[in-house]
Amino acid sequence: MTKNSPSTQTKISKVEVTNDKISGRGGLFFFLRYVENIRFYTLIANRFAFLKTSGKGLTLYQFIKQLLAYFIDGSEMSMTSFDRRQHDQGYTAVLENRSEEMASSHQMKRFFRKFLPITNWLYRQILLSLFIWRLLKEKPATIILFGDSMVLDNDDAEKREGVEPTYKKKKGFQPLQISWGPYVADALFRKGSEHCNHGNDFVKAIGRLVKAIRRFYSPEVPIIVNTDSGFLDDANFGFFEERLKIFYICGGKQYEDIKTYLEACPPTAFQTFSKNQQSRQYIEFGNRLKSWSTFRRCLFTTLQSEENGQLNLAFAQTDSVIYTNLGQDPQLTEQLIKAGGEEYLQPEKIIELDHQRGKGELTQRSLKEFATKEQLPFERMGMNRAYYYFLVISHFLYEAYKRDVGEEIIPLTCYPNTFRRRFIDFAVKVVSTGGKMILKVVASVYDQLKIAELWQRTGSPQTIFDT
Repeated sequence: MTKNSPSTQTKISKVEVTNDKISGRGGLFFFLRYVENIRFYTLIANRFAFLKTSGKGLTLYQFIKQLLAYFIDGSEMSMTSFDRRQHDQGYTAVLENRSEEMASSHQMKRFFRKFLPITNWLYRQILLSLFIWRLLKEKPATIILFGDSMVLDNDDAEKREGVEPTYKKKKGFQPLQISWGPYVADALFRKGSEHCNHGNDFVKAIGRLVKAIRRFYSPEVPIIVNTDSGFLDDANFGFFEERLKIFYICGGKQYEDIKTYLEACPPTAFQTFSKNQQSRQYIEFGNRLKSWSTFRRCLFTTLQSEENGQLNLAFAQTDSVIYTNLGQDPQLTEQLIKAGGEEYLQPEKIIELDHQRGKGELTQRSLKEFATKEQLPFERMGMNRAYYYFLVISHFLYEAYKRDVGEEIIPLTCYPNTFRRRFIDFAVKVVSTGGKMILKVVASVYDQLKIAELWQRTGSPQTIFDT
């Protein structure tokens, strides 16, 4: 025997079957415990009370719980994976189910067919309740909403309803999403051909959120809508200024009149703004496009050096045009200052917020990673709509779970793949003794993941506010 060979006591000499209930998805239990205690299933039951399920089949509660587990697990994202889970005793025990309560792939497909006639509105009501719940929990002094569309590439799909060419030259779906920080606060599932500023979808969605914020959270909290140039529209700006009484920051385009004006400006008219070694030059002026009825505050910026200090040559410098109404309405400005948001009036902060649109797009990146793939599984649009919204809702709960559990246990910057591998995929054993079911975890995982605190915090979170 060589020096590095295993000893007789540690060498495996036989393989046997065990009837113990062991699962490699122990973290699902804690997530589902949290979801139950925030009364999410009560919210779903109230919204989908009209859905009829067979008296001999599974309840709505079981379908939703197993869907949430499916999305949070993320290891097998196909409908047929429900058949394999159905026969996994360890997985069943972690979900606190009996074998006969586990859904098959055929049962799940029939469940999704029930959503064929349901429109976007009902799903959006659930997202709205979740959004208000987080506002009441996190109590922001200023609310910054980010609007954008997200392309779901289904280019390889054959004969699927709603799969149409998108601006990315791929066929798929293009839902409009409005996010607040890491949360998708509202979403409109749409065909691929409907661009980001299609019709009046965007202003109606923002108006709906603003109305809910004013009613359920605060009538005076400052609200800033941050968008890219795809939403550059006089009608949008007028609606925000006159009807909603909110702020906006919107990316613009370098039209010829702007270029002509900038060429005539002396170098001394530009100011320098530096942060984290990144340096920008900017100039502020009033501008009105030909189709507009009024002048608006406009900033032109050019990126001179990156965050690593690397200087950009003149031909490689990135230019940006920004339109905003921050500081233009005395009453709104007073509200903003009263809320402690005076910094948002400064050009440097406006430029920073415009640059932070990239952070808003991180929410989309996180959602796509959470989904594991962009393809939606069904042929009928109504079924894919339901799948998409349950995906978005599951992602919302995932983000809320991280924050309510606490950053000292789960880092807030933890992306879905890392979250799953570290905080979902750990081994547990479920045993029955003295009439009780006990979840057992090895000591190293128990200490590393602070299981005792996790148990306590998932047992009494703040419940959802149902709008």
